Amino acid sequence: MLDDFKILKENPDLARSLKLEVTAADLIEFAEALHKQALEDGKKAKEAEEYLTPQKVADMFGVSLVTIWDWDRKGILSPHRLGKRKYYKKSEIEKVLNE
Repeated sequence: MLDDFKILKENPDLARSLKLEVTAADLIEFAEALHKQALEDGKKAKEAEEYLTPQKVADMFGVSLVTIWDWDRKGILSPHRLGKRKYYKKSEIEKVLNE
């Protein structure tokens, strides 16, 4: 059913001129499919990004915190701030490690 809605979304002219008759069972099935997709997307988003403390980053590189702060200053790493705390996206750290 979601594939049918994808077709309509990709073809707005068709969607404007189409009239649908929907049963309550269809609506329930559609709502359940949307809910399931939203849960899966939420899990992927959670798994997709992990934030690391400066100490964990220093441990990954085998360097001191002073070196991490120096790399921040030089633009090698890009910390994300939450209040006074700094965090690093794991994906960005892995990208630096692979360079």
